[in-house]
Amino acid sequence: MGIYIEDVIKIATEEIGYHEKASNYDLDSKTGNSGNNNYTKYSRDLWEADPHYYQGPKQGYDWCTVFYDWTLYQASGKDSKYAQSIKYYTGPYGAGCSFAAGYYKAAGAWYKDPKPGDQIFFGSGDSFRHTGLVEKVDDSKVYTIEGNSENQVRRRSYSLKDTSILGYGRPKYDGDKRPDDFPFVDVKKNSWYYDAVKWAYDSGITAGTDSVHFSPDKACTRAEVVQMLYSMNKYLEDNYSKK
Repeated sequence: MGIYIEDVIKIATEEIGYHEKASNYDLDSKTGNSGNNNYTKYSRDLWEADPHYYQGPKQGYDWCTVFYDWTLYQASGKDSKYAQSIKYYTGPYGAGCSFAAGYYKAAGAWYKDPKPGDQIFFGSGDSFRHTGLVEKVDDSKVYTIEGNSENQVRRRSYSLKDTSILGYGRPKYDGDKRPDDFPFVDVKKNSWYYDAVKWAYDSGITAGTDSVHFSPDKACTRAEVVQMLYSMNKYLEDNYSKK
């Protein structure tokens, strides 16, 4: 088990362009049923998590913090307790910016200097209004990936001197980079199928459903089966046909 910054940023990057929905329909489509009523797959997934991520369902509410929490949840291999713990949650009230910032502050994990993986908070005075994920930082700017930015997931950038930035929360990640080159966060080392999946990945037979998920509980599509059979055939030709 572990949550690594590189995984969280990869997961967030793949969500860029996702539009919030007009209703509780077509939630998994990036652009289908686009609207401005704050329905998202992120709120759905965190409510369906075991245990629930928050004290109640968050469909129809602002979802900037929900999106950030969802990236941690996905990077944990959908272990909601562990994902909550690295943000210092001590209660179920985490979907609002002010609650999330409060957990960091209480844990001594509130900073004025950003690092990749941090949760950036915007507002004025003591009022928090928006949040996002820090993707990278240079000498003059902080670059972010944000949910609920003009009703979608977007990349943004800000001057480090921007007065609307109130601070940065820093989760207790397990590290910057995964310690091995096996990318799937949802295939645990104690899983009975771990060795088989790792062999298939190392052999080029499968690349998973995205850059960090193998989705072991998901049924394969016909296209995925065809691709794996093709890759398996190529593997056999390259490794055995000439011997």
